[in-house]
Amino acid sequence: MVVATVLAVSQATCSSDDMTGAHASAGPQTPPSAAGSATALTPEMVAPFFDGDPVARAAAERFALEDWSGARDGFRAYLAETREPPLSERQQARARLLIAECDARLSAWAPAAAGFEQALAQFPKLADYLHYQAARGFYFAHDSERAMTHARKVAPKSITGADAAMLVGDLLRGDELWDQVAAHYRGYLDGGVHRTRRAEARYRLAQALDQRTQIGEALTHYRTLTIHVPLSSWGQKAQERIDALLPTQPESENARIRSMNASEYIARGMAYFDAMRNPLSEADFAAALSTSDITPSEHCVAAFHRAQSVFKARDRKRAAPLFDEAIAACASAHNLDLQVKSAYQAGRSYAFEGQHQIAIARYQQAETIDPSHTYVDDARLRQAEEYTSLDDQDTVTLLLASIPEKYPEGDMRAEALWRLGWRAFSEARYEEAVGWLQKQIDTMPIDPNWWAEGQAQYWQGRALAELGRADDSIASYRAAVLRYPLSYYALLALNRLRENHPEAFANLRAELTQVPAREGEEAEAGAFHFRPRPVYQTPGFERALTFLRLGLGTPAEAELRRIGLELPSGREPVTDPDRADKAWATVFLYDRAGNYALSHWPTRYNLVEYKRSWPAGANAERWKIAYPRAYWDLIHKHASANGFPGELLMGIVREESAFSPLLESYANAVGLTQLIFPTARRFAQGTGIEVSRETLRDPEKNLTIGARFLSFLWTKWNGYVPLIPPSYNAGEGAVARWLRARGELPADAWVESIPADQPRGYTKRVLSSYFTYTYLYRGEIPAIANVISEPIRQEAR
Repeated sequence: MVVATVLAVSQATCSSDDMTGAHASAGPQTPPSAAGSATALTPEMVAPFFDGDPVARAAAERFALEDWSGARDGFRAYLAETREPPLSERQQARARLLIAECDARLSAWAPAAAGFEQALAQFPKLADYLHYQAARGFYFAHDSERAMTHARKVAPKSITGADAAMLVGDLLRGDELWDQVAAHYRGYLDGGVHRTRRAEARYRLAQALDQRTQIGEALTHYRTLTIHVPLSSWGQKAQERIDALLPTQPESENARIRSMNASEYIARGMAYFDAMRNPLSEADFAAALSTSDITPSEHCVAAFHRAQSVFKARDRKRAAPLFDEAIAACASAHNLDLQVKSAYQAGRSYAFEGQHQIAIARYQQAETIDPSHTYVDDARLRQAEEYTSLDDQDTVTLLLASIPEKYPEGDMRAEALWRLGWRAFSEARYEEAVGWLQKQIDTMPIDPNWWAEGQAQYWQGRALAELGRADDSIASYRAAVLRYPLSYYALLALNRLRENHPEAFANLRAELTQVPAREGEEAEAGAFHFRPRPVYQTPGFERALTFLRLGLGTPAEAELRRIGLELPSGREPVTDPDRADKAWATVFLYDRAGNYALSHWPTRYNLVEYKRSWPAGANAERWKIAYPRAYWDLIHKHASANGFPGELLMGIVREESAFSPLLESYANAVGLTQLIFPTARRFAQGTGIEVSRETLRDPEKNLTIGARFLSFLWTKWNGYVPLIPPSYNAGEGAVARWLRARGELPADAWVESIPADQPRGYTKRVLSSYFTYTYLYRGEIPAIANVISEPIRQEAR
């Protein structure tokens, strides 16, 4: 289906005609007049260039997977193939450009440089990018003169301006023109244009001064690097030069370079701290605390981060008294923020050691230091946890119930009431549970937390059902479904209606297909509008489109960022309508270019208003961007061959790798299904696949193995879906233990009782994605019984 998505832009630029137009400066751009006809940005206008030919498409897929040799061979085959009509000059030029990209990745520098140089005539609007790539190729091919010619032509403010400037410096260094080298890197650092590769530029400046025997100034720059970027290669090389030079310098110079003041120890400590080098950061913060020049403000910062370094190293016993010291230091510095955080972290440390009364005292202290701090409701919640450990349920109730009243804007207010409601339900005090859950709903009518979407409404429905109040139970289930579309709890609510109230289920099911579009939007598909903006008429926007269509995501993202079309960062929702419109336009571009890892991510946290309505009209397109069918052909093939729904594997892939086939986690899980090596080897047996990092980065091979693992779990648990995600995440052995401990519970309560946050949350996310893909693309609601059958419980034994 072609979606006529509208984005007003000039007809000239949005043709994405990569073959025409003169090179324009990539500096600040003045938007052209809005006069002239406008056209619509349709999916075709940002569709990958190579999608129309199977040979080229296969080559582009290898390129995306960083299989440079395979991609180069594929593009060469595309160019060599005899066809009618023959390839146009434009089609040939695109393929040759990507062959040059492959050559560069394979260090075939001479043909790469020639290819980029040839592309300049055919892609004049990409001149800055191509000049830099040609310069880089000629540099590594040892043709310095041509490298310098191309590098000098790159506009300083272009996306490759900084890299080109650094390459010019490399060429000057190669000729040992040390005066020019020093002047060049001073200009780089002081010019205010370049914000990247600054540590490298400082090292090169120091190196030039070193060569000119300006040792004192060189040592100053080397020293700066060892303080601010000690773990980088430039910081380490700088330390090596300091160690080599200082023996030749007078004692006074040695003292100047070797000694550090409190602020310098703190700066280096923070570099270590951010990199999780906890022993090193602890040592530097301790050193700062021992200096005579430390200010009260610095004392607070150093004391807190010393304690936090120990805490992050999981030595909670030693961290606890260090946080106590930080509390006092930050009180003297009048730093309320770190004083609160120190008290809160002290509470966590003492709690870990089972010293509940001391932990409670520290949490109480965190509450009173600054009642407006964002930690205060967390501190009260933590107190309730300590009283739970002390089995003082009356105090637990008082504390949790007080949080919404005392901290009405706190982000723990709904969680506090949920804990009261869940405790009451678990103890069969259903009337009380209904009351607490209603307070939770009243306190936070729309809960933005993914793990709680529909939670209160669903469990209120369950409690009402236990009380025999069928109509009220149905109403609560409906609220969960209508207020939180396609959520985990909406899936549960629909299944409870299907099991117990089939007529209500059928009515609601029909109602969902008739949900009106969002206010201000047409109900029919094809009404996904974006606001007209001058930026959509700029050369930068056109360059970004060309890069996207070529499959060059990094320069495309850089171009979009330069013109203000940057994907939201962090996890804060975008509430400003104008920012949201720009963000959706950017997301749309990445989605239609097939870069799903980037396109869908903001829809998890930043662009979430679409989740308030069921898929209809333009909002259905938003849902499909949030839940794209990336790699669907492969996923469907392997799921079908292994006897389980493709939508389940789709949900696993979305939540495991976010559609990034090259992703490798800190635990060395690799690829679309994030397989660790022992699991991969176990389920690769009989496939002929030799497990390696490279094979797991290949979607076909990764999905072959991942689908076999999922098939094993599907068979083990007799196709009972709620047990499969936690088994995938924590292992089937862990799930068997939890079933032995609590297998008599219904599945919904069993999931809530999973003892670890990570697999519990993962289960809800995957089941929500499974539901969404099944409904969005097949129009079906998966049937999931709430009773864990006896054969399954037997399997766990």
